[in-house]
Amino acid sequence: MLVKTRNAGRALLVFEVGLLLFISTLKVADRELLAPLYDSVSRDLGLNDLQFGTIRSAADVALVAGTLLFGLLADRWQRRRVVALGVLCWSAITWGTGQAQSFGQLLAARASMHFFLAAFTVAAYPMLGDMVPRRSRGTVMGLLGATFALGTVVALVIAALLGTDQWRQPFVYFGLPGLILGLLVLGFLREPQRGAGEEEVMQAGAYAGRFSWAALGRTLRIRTALLVYLLDACQGATWWAFSFWAPAYLLRYNIAPNADAAALALLPAILGFVAGTILGGRLIDLLRPRTPRSAIWVALVSMGGALAMSLVVFAARDLTTVLVAGFFLGAFGYLVMPCVNVMLFDVVPPETRSSAVAADAMILSAASALTSLAIGGVSYSVGLHQGLAEGNLRAGFQGAVTVLLAVALVAAVAILRFAPADMARLRQHVARRAVEAPEGLAEPRLALE
Repeated sequence: MLVKTRNAGRALLVFEVGLLLFISTLKVADRELLAPLYDSVSRDLGLNDLQFGTIRSAADVALVAGTLLFGLLADRWQRRRVVALGVLCWSAITWGTGQAQSFGQLLAARASMHFFLAAFTVAAYPMLGDMVPRRSRGTVMGLLGATFALGTVVALVIAALLGTDQWRQPFVYFGLPGLILGLLVLGFLREPQRGAGEEEVMQAGAYAGRFSWAALGRTLRIRTALLVYLLDACQGATWWAFSFWAPAYLLRYNIAPNADAAALALLPAILGFVAGTILGGRLIDLLRPRTPRSAIWVALVSMGGALAMSLVVFAARDLTTVLVAGFFLGAFGYLVMPCVNVMLFDVVPPETRSSAVAADAMILSAASALTSLAIGGVSYSVGLHQGLAEGNLRAGFQGAVTVLLAVALVAAVAILRFAPADMARLRQHVARRAVEAPEGLAEPRLALE
């Protein structure tokens, strides 16, 4: 009977993790759906590069506001309810985006959708961290990172299949599934104990740490966490820039023959993203028995390789070379995806992880907003100076990517220095607050092995 109970618990946990991964895929698809529709939306609504960049920047500013609200809420409320609220609201807004008739309406729709997108990240990531033990965290975070690439693929493929000229239809089709997923979260997703994935807590049975403003203040002063924020802001802004601006770049410089081909040309890079994030997660877990800094070493390889491959991508002038180089750019670049959360959870206490993830997402959103605005602004101003009505997208796009990846590499080197001391302090913190589960308390969640 005990074996059957444990198997049933493991099957339910696999379903719950799978549900969160599926929602994450839809979240990214909803966020990235506007990129492959750039050309037709611009023609229909009369948008230029600066307006398009402003839409993305406004959306990222809204994401910052949502992240602050939902991050604090998730550390003090049931995280599954935060996830459900976000999914239901952003899906309804996605459906409504297809009805936009002007620049202002499109900006308002995208901004409000991004506000509710924030709920998922700050609640789901710490939940997954509590569902699995520390030794397996890299693999699960790698799978979660793969949803960024898969979601982008879904957005690109659906847009291409429906035809990019019919830009309103994809928003309608993408909005409906989220309403069903939100109800599934409310009905089937359980709330894990905070800290349940830490080895010290698994041995003791419960965790006594609780959120407080003082604890949050201490978390926001952890040197490694601050450096992880910088690393994530740079690498994240880079890939959001690629997903948003690359189709327009390929089309404008005649690397891709038409808008549909420009959208589908991102597929090799996205396949590289999937391979990279899954490989990165496995490498973290395989190397962890040898060194607790495994995630940091993987991040160093990722940022160094991505910087080198980005130079190759921008130097290419034919589609075949871009496709091949794009795959390796994606593979190297996305090695870092699971590293970010593993490094963060290795130094941040369980009781403030949602707030810590929120701080990370806020900084990333701010960096993405500034990057999008800078790319659009530089493209517009340089193009105006050169007499190019459509702008000089190469100047803004390539310049931003090179600077961001270089700074990310420097941040990874600094993390390598400061992380060991912060990791040791976290283990001491958790060990002091790991307590025996009170009589009658439900058995801690079964961890994925």
